[in-house]
Parts: sequence; structure tokens; C-alpha cells
Amino acid sequence: MAAMDEPKTPSQYQSPSGKESSAYLMSIITTLSSSADFEQREKEKTRIEKAYINSDKLLGELVAENYQDVTKILQSFNGMTKSINESRDKIRKIKEDLNSCKTLLHFKRDELRKLWKDGVEHKAVLSMLEQVEQIKEVQDKMNTLIANKHYLHATDTIVQAVAKLEGPLNGIEALREVKIDLVNIREKMHETLIDELTKQIYERSLPTSSMHRGSQMRLSRKDASVWGWSDGLDSPKRAPKTDGTESSVNKTYFEVKEDLNSNPEENLKNFVAILTESLFVLRKLPDAVERLKLGMKGSLNKLINTATQQVAESSGQQLDSMVNHVQPKYLNELLKIVFQQTRCVAETHQTFLDNVFRLTRSSGVEKESSGMPLHGNVLYDMKDVWSEIQARLQILLSQYLDVKNTMSSRQQAPTGFDEPSMDISQYFSKKKPARPKKVSLFRFDASQHAISVSSARQQIQQFEHDSLGQSDNWLIVKVCKPGAFNITAIYKPLRSFIEEVEAIMETTSGLQEFITEFVQNAFLGQVHARVSENIDAATRDISSGTRHRLSSIGFDALRNVIDEKTKRELGVPRPLLQSTVTVDNSIQELQELMHDLPDYADQFLNMICNVLRDYRDKCHSAYRDIVQHGSDEKRIISSMWAKDEDISRFLRSLPSWRSLQPRQGKELDRTICSEEEIRALNSKEAVILISNLSSDESLIPQQEIITDVTQMRTVANVHESLEWFGDRLNQFCTSLTPQDTLNPVQEELPTEMPPISEKTLESLKSLVQDFKDLAEICLLLLHLEVRVHCFYYLLPVAKQSNYAGPIDDLDPDSNVLKLNKDLSGMEEMMAQSLQPKKFKYIFESLGYLVASILITSVQFLKKINENGIKKMCRNILAIQQNLTNITLTRESDLDRARHFYELLYLNPDDVLNSLAEKGPQFTLNEYQQLIQLYHRSFAGNPVSVQDARMQRLQSVMEKGQDETV
Repeated sequence: MAAMDEPKTPSQYQSPSGKESSAYLMSIITTLSSSADFEQREKEKTRIEKAYINSDKLLGELVAENYQDVTKILQSFNGMTKSINESRDKIRKIKEDLNSCKTLLHFKRDELRKLWKDGVEHKAVLSMLEQVEQIKEVQDKMNTLIANKHYLHATDTIVQAVAKLEGPLNGIEALREVKIDLVNIREKMHETLIDELTKQIYERSLPTSSMHRGSQMRLSRKDASVWGWSDGLDSPKRAPKTDGTESSVNKTYFEVKEDLNSNPEENLKNFVAILTESLFVLRKLPDAVERLKLGMKGSLNKLINTATQQVAESSGQQLDSMVNHVQPKYLNELLKIVFQQTRCVAETHQTFLDNVFRLTRSSGVEKESSGMPLHGNVLYDMKDVWSEIQARLQILLSQYLDVKNTMSSRQQAPTGFDEPSMDISQYFSKKKPARPKKVSLFRFDASQHAISVSSARQQIQQFEHDSLGQSDNWLIVKVCKPGAFNITAIYKPLRSFIEEVEAIMETTSGLQEFITEFVQNAFLGQVHARVSENIDAATRDISSGTRHRLSSIGFDALRNVIDEKTKRELGVPRPLLQSTVTVDNSIQELQELMHDLPDYADQFLNMICNVLRDYRDKCHSAYRDIVQHGSDEKRIISSMWAKDEDISRFLRSLPSWRSLQPRQGKELDRTICSEEEIRALNSKEAVILISNLSSDESLIPQQEIITDVTQMRTVANVHESLEWFGDRLNQFCTSLTPQDTLNPVQEELPTEMPPISEKTLESLKSLVQDFKDLAEICLLLLHLEVRVHCFYYLLPVAKQSNYAGPIDDLDPDSNVLKLNKDLSGMEEMMAQSLQPKKFKYIFESLGYLVASILITSVQFLKKINENGIKKMCRNILAIQQNLTNITLTRESDLDRARHFYELLYLNPDDVLNSLAEKGPQFTLNEYQQLIQLYHRSFAGNPVSVQDARMQRLQSVMEKGQDETV
């Protein structure tokens, strides 16, 4: 305690700063008064005085240094003191005045209360007058907002104005007419909004108008709390943009904004949302939904009519005249426009329905507070929109496809093609004539009773149609002539659109069912009837007086070939049958239909097979009537040979035939087959033909050859036509792909032709082979017919002519002249009807056959003298000259025949001596016939001499063969 009471030294008293100065002074006083020792206090006092002197000295120095500042501070302090004193005086005066006022007011309080009430009344009147002025300006403001299409602000304005008139301003009699006008405007406002909404859906939403997506939508309304939304003047929270779940309704909010400084139509989705909001504010949203649902039909009709006018304007034609022209491309263009526009219309409907769903499902209070619940029979969805679009398109297509007339006169299309494998030879057998079809003598369709019954039935059907609400008086101005074949130009884009609709609706499209029924029940049958009619017209016998009357296809029809212009267009070197070109055109048309309607490729391929089968039968029937003579089963010789398997197989194995085949490429190279090998093959052919025709002494009847060159031209035309036709069909077959052989990767790749069934493809290939076989048979027939003609004219040369006559009978035989004339006629005909390589095949090696016939015919000569030998040589020379003119090559084989007959000038012994020296030039049989003719011609030679010469000939020939070996 003593230590605590001990006085502090001056060093312990440091100069305080600020608020601590008073506390410091009190500490010094406490120290002096607490000290008991006088000396101590004196000492402390001395120290304090000394410190005070130092402080005073320091203060004096500081004042001297800061004299000006101190002066300013003192002056300011004096001023502040003076102001404070003045303020105190004023406050004292105010206080006295307030006390006086309080005393005075206490005596005037009743009068003041009356004045306050008067002020409140005047303020309410001014406010009401201001509202009245605003109400008077509502109509002008509404006109401006509606003109600028700021419908949400206009709706808010009219709703607020009517609410004021029905609320605070209800009792004002002067506003009665204004109230009536504004109520009428409010009641008619939804009509304007519905019309504008319809315009936005069916006009502004189209590709020609601007559509911007992704803009924020926000609404400004003052009475949002009425509909259960939070209050706000600029951006109240709206009903949420929902995805169909409750969480999105309760947590997500969708804002709609209408900017008065911009064009509301720039953003279609925002504008549709504004219109929906406006209708919701007016409590007319159910009416709008119902109006849009009922107005879909008329609006879509108008949209299609407008698109029709656009197509007409773009084509540069008059719309009224376009209906008379077959221009399906304009229908295709129209549908593309309609498809594009209906997609936009459906998208805008979806936007509208999204906003309706958003507004009616927002906070759960609209059902009670809004007073506008949407019933199930009023609300529609996107399935209803797409169903109506399909219904409009169905009516449109039914008129463009002429469904009414097509279905009424429809033909039954073949359902399938299933032909068993058949031998081509059966078509060469005679067929029984077809029985004539029964024709009805009369019908009662046009009777008065039938007409009245039909009219009554139509009226009943029309009444039922109307009662179901299905009648439609839609007037469609068409851009092309109606017809079933318009489906070919529109099927692919229509199918793509239907697939898109089915993906949206997740169910089978009614439009798809309509198209399927039309194609299967009407179009396919009409295509089949049209193709059959064209082919029947091309293959019908148009000459009733023709001598050669054919059963299925007329001779004149076979003789009718294409003109030069068509031949140049087709790029063919020789004329083709008009019937073949017509059938090919029909096949090409069906192939195009397979491209245009790929879903029905199998049906069109079945039609192709049926057309080919019918034409094949007609060609075989026509061929049979050409090669058959009389009413019996007898045929011409060349036809029987062409049908003979052995002869046909041998002829097809010859190099000359192989050179004609496409797989052999160019003509046969002479280096492959030597002249000796070709001569050996020609010799074998000649031996086969001679063995069949020269075995007996009877001549060939005239009815067993084709004497009419026109018929041979017909056969040549048939060959060229069917070969050309077969090649085109073969190319078509190679472009087809069976469905069973496709792998998943190939199914996704676009192919030239749609895949078809393997069974139908095999049937098509079989028919193609039948045409090729008949074409080859026709060529073989011509090849053999020329050779049979040689037999027909040359066999009588030896069997009937006299070669032991007088000296003046040296002219060529008449049959030789006839043969030359016949060969020249066939050469002229075939040069025009056959290609050069086939013409060469017909006449090539003919000289060797003629030489072999003449040499072999020596056995039929009874006698011959020197004049007869000269006559025979002249025969050979005449034929050789004619064949040279035909083939443009020297027929050296006929020199061999001439040398053979010139041996008759020599004695048989001389012939045998030459044979022994030079070797044989002919066969043993030919030498034997030569010696026998010599002995028949020159009498006086005994039989023993002939036998001796024969034995010598035998030995010489055997010796020559041994030497050769």
C-alpha cells in the first residue's frame, strides 16, 4: 500500500492528449493531498512548478511559432460563440411563438377539422376527374395500340377501364355512354384477337414471313394479382412454361414481354404468346380455342387456294387454262409448297397450344378465379391439327387424281405372276382357237326405274354424309389436268410427308390409307388396262382381208416397222417391229413407275411379267402361223430343222454362230480356226443337210419352203426386234436386286431400282430367255431357209433337166435362174433387215453347200454329153457370179464343182491315171458316181470294164489314204 501511495515523480506525468487532460489534473491533486509528509509535498510542488514553467515556456514558443493560426482560431471561436448566443435567442423566441400558436389552435380546432375534411373531398374529386379524363382517352389509346398491334397493352387498358367504370366510377351517370362503348369494345376485342391469331397461324407463320426464335417474352400488366400472379407493374411473374410435369408448373416461370417501341410481329412465338395472354385476360381463351378448332377446315382450304395461285403466277400461265393441260410438275410444286406451309402452320398451332397449356395449368387457381375452364370437347391437340391437314390433302388429292371417275371405272390389276417352267417347243404346236366371250345383248342401267333408284340411293348417301358433318363444298381451281397418273409425280414427296406425320402422331396416317387404297384398287388396274390397250392396239390385226390371217397377232402388225425418225432416236441399225417398240415403251413406263412408286415395285414387276408373257405368246403364235402351212401340223423344212435338237446344237457350235454372240466379242479370229477346220465344219453341215434332203428322188414341195419374201422379212424383223428387246430386258434384270439377298448395309444404300421378290425376278429372267431363244430360232430359220431354197431349186436341175440334148441347148437351167433371182431377192431383203454380221452368217459358206449339192446330184443324171457338161458348167458359173455379187468374195468352192463336171470330158482311165499321179480331189463315192454316169452316158462299155475301173479306183483311193497316213 505504501508503494501505491508514494507520489509520482514529474517524469511520470506525461503530457496527456485530448480527453485525458482533465483526468491528468485530477491525478496530480490526488497525489498532493494524499501525501502526509510536508517536505514531500513541497518537493512535489517544486517539481510541479518547475514542470509548469517548462510547459509555459514551451507553450510560449509554440504560440510564437504558430501565432497566425492561433489568431485565426481565436477569431473563429469568438464568431461561433456569438452565433450560438444568437441561436439561443431565436429558439427561445420560437418556443414562445409555438406556445402562443398552441394556445390559439386550441381555441380554433373545430374550424380546422372542417377545413381538413374539405381538403380530402377536393382531393378525391380531383382524382376522380383525372380518372374520367383517362377514361375519355381510352378509345383513342385503344385505336393507337390496336393499329400498332400492341394487343396486350390494349387488352390491359380496356380491362382496367371497364373495371374502373364498374367499380369506383360506377355511379357516374355522365359516363354511362362511355361505359357502354368500352364494354362493347371489350366484348368485341376477342374477335380481333382471334382474327389476328388466325392470321398469324395461317399467313404470317408461312416461310415468306419472318420468324425469329429464342426471344424472351415478357408481359406488363397492373392487375396480375386478380389471376393469382404476383403484383408488379412492369414484369409480373407469369404462369410457367411447362413440360407436362407438376414440378415445372410450380418452379419454372415464363415471362412474356410486349415492347411498345418495336414491331410485335417480328417474333412470331412471342406474338402468339401475347395474343394468347390477351385472350386469357379477356376470359375468351375457350372461345378462341373452339373458333380455331372449327376454323381449321376453312383456313386450310384458303391456304391451299393461295398456294395454287402462287404456282400459277410462278408458271406464268392463266390458272383457268392450266386445268386443261397435263402438267403434273405443277401439282408436285403445289404439294411441296403446301407441305412446307402446313408444317409451319402446325408448328404455330403447337406454340399456341403450349401457351394455352401454360395458362390453364399455371397455379391451380384459374379454374375458380378465371371462370374459363377448357372442356375436353373444346380443347384440341396436335393430332387434331394433323388429322385436319390430312383430310384437306385427301380432298385435294382426290380431285387431282380424279378418284371418283377412276374408282368408278377401275380395272382389276393382276395380283401376282407365277408361271411354271415351260418348254419353248410347246409354242410351236397348233393351239385350239379361243372361244368368243359372251356379250350381253342389253342392259337396264339407263332405264327410268334404274335412274330413279340410283338417284334415291345417292340422295340417301348424301344425307348420311351431311349428317356426319363430312360434306365439303370446297371449290378447288386446279393447276393441271386431273388424272390417276398424277400420282407418279407426287408419290415420293407425299410418302416422305406421310412418314413425317406418322412419326409425329405415332399412329398410321389416314392419308396413307387413302393413297394405299387408291393405288391398289384403282391406279394399278388403270395402269394395267392402259398398257394392255396400247399393246393390243400395236399387235391387233388391222387388215381384215389379209390372206395370212394370224390368231393372236396380225401379219400386218408383224410387218409394221418403225419409221426412220424413231429408228434414229432409238439408235438401232435396222428396222424394228412397231409392236416390239410399243411393248418396250410400255415396259419402260412400268419401270419408271417402279422408280416413282417404289412401294409397289413388285406389283409393277408382275405387270411387266404379264405383259411379256402375253407378248411372248403372241410372238410364238405369229411365228407358228408363218412356219406352218395348211390346217394340219405340217411345217416348213427350215422350221423343223431349227427345232431339231441335233441340227440346232450343231449349228450353234459352228464358229460362224459363235462369232455372233456378244460374249464372243469381235468376229471369230481366223487364226483360231484354220481354213481347213472351217472347211471341214462346212462340209459336215452340208453332209447333214444333204443327207436329210437328197436321200430320195422326190422333190421338195413348194409349201414346205417360204416363197414370200415378205414373210422372210418379217422373220428377220422379228429376230432383230426380239434380240434388241431381249438385250434391253437383260439390262433391266441386272438393275434389279432380290430382297432376300440384301444385307442390312445394302438396304440403307440408295439403289437404282427398289428390291423385288426373288421369285418374280426368276420369272422375268425366264421370259427374257424365251425372247432370246425365239430370236435365235428366227436367225437359224433364215440361215436354213436360204439353204433349203438351194435344195428346192438345184435338185430339179439334176432330176428333171436334160443334159444329153442338142448343141444349141447351152443356156443355164431355168431352175438355176430362178435360184439366182430368189437369192437376189433374199439378199436385198436381208441387207435391209439384218445387221451386216448376221447377213454374212446367212450367206457365208453357201457356195460350198451349192457345190456339194451339184456334186451329189450327179447320181440323179441319167445321161450327159459334151453339151450337157457345158450346160452344167454354165449353171455353176451363173450361181458363182450371183453369190460373188452377194458375198463380195469369190466363191472358190464352186470352182471345185466345175472341175468335178469337167472330169467328164476325160476318159475314166485318164481320170484314174491322174488320180494315181496327183492324188484324190474328191471322195470315193463322188468318183464312183462320176464313173457310173460316164458308163450310162456312153454306150458300148461292157459291165466288166466298169467293174474293173471301180476296183482300180478302190485300190488307188486306198493306196492314197495309206500314203497320207
